[in-house]
Amino acid sequence: MKAKINKISIQLQQISLLASSAACIVHVTDTNLNLSPELHAAGAVVEKATSEIGWCEIGEAVITEAGALPYEKIIHAVAPRWGEGSERARLANLTLRCLQLADLHRLKSLAFPPISTGILGYPLENCAKTMIEQIIDFTFENPRYVRLIQVCLTSPTHFSAFCSELHQQINDLLARGEGEVQM
Repeated sequence: MKAKINKISIQLQQISLLASSAACIVHVTDTNLNLSPELHAAGAVVEKATSEIGWCEIGEAVITEAGALPYEKIIHAVAPRWGEGSERARLANLTLRCLQLADLHRLKSLAFPPISTGILGYPLENCAKTMIEQIIDFTFENPRYVRLIQVCLTSPTHFSAFCSELHQQINDLLARGEGEVQM
């Protein structure tokens, strides 16, 4: 599913994060910034950079080079675990922080996974609502560089939940007459 809100294209794709052609990917990690097994292919440059940063607060993010991966940068996002408290606020903050980091670093596109779902236990529909809400809100902040935001969803269930939420929020925008919306 694809939509354009204000100057930003939002794409929901049923692909893995590492199949994205975005300039930057969002890597979900822990407070120690450990790399997931699939990101070990980035190599020593990224491992050294995250090791030097050392630690990041839950609901915050840091950015590094992408090493051997075909991206300009990697944003390392410390995701909240469902049940720890303030999960919604932390996920909202984290999503917005990733978008702001991408714009600050002059990146034209970035790709997100569904943050905190899976082993972190965040309910899928709640995740979709929170992330899509923040992505749409970001389009109203007049970002200077970001023009494409992808959400990479590997399962049909995730894809369906995010499509349904994006469709709902676009309908709400249209009903209120807010923003420039194209489907």
